[in-house]
Amino acid sequence: MSNFKELRTQNISHGVIASTFEDEQPLIDLTSPALKVVNNFTQKTPIRAQHETTIAQALKQVIAEHSDYVLVTDDENKLIGIVSSADLQSAKITIIAQRLNTTRGELSLRHIMTPISQLTGVSMQSLSYACIGDALQTMEHQGNMFLLVTTANNEICGLVSARQIAKTLHIPVHITPIAHSFSDVLESVEHPH
Repeated sequence: MSNFKELRTQNISHGVIASTFEDEQPLIDLTSPALKVVNNFTQKTPIRAQHETTIAQALKQVIAEHSDYVLVTDDENKLIGIVSSADLQSAKITIIAQRLNTTRGELSLRHIMTPISQLTGVSMQSLSYACIGDALQTMEHQGNMFLLVTTANNEICGLVSARQIAKTLHIPVHITPIAHSFSDVLESVEHPH
């Protein structure tokens, strides 16, 4: 024990028990720092699933982990898209199954995911100067329910979820997806958000 030093002690014969300090969460609103709503992948590993994972398997995973989303990866474990927990339970699945002339049970995440090419990102540094309202405005303008967060090296290190903001702040969020193809236009006509 020669590598350690003895701490200075004090007489506690007249000590009293300290008051309990309640760690109250400060109120959070649209003007609060955006970093408060970042799902930081360096602090908590996000749910990932291969693109061939069935809708039912992914839904079980999301429910078990109380997650708002699943990151969809390819065979090399590279991020290729995101699926929200709401999409896993929506009528969108039935519409896609009908369009592909298959059953709901045969659909996989690759059929319903939002491809990474349709998502936008913002640097963690930019978010450190932004408020929650700025992040939400960006998602509304881009027509995405998610905003990916990147490091200085352009690695995806987290995301911001519009649904999570809506739940946390108890506010409605109205994000209209932007059509990237004729198929997207048809889907929005068949199933308006």
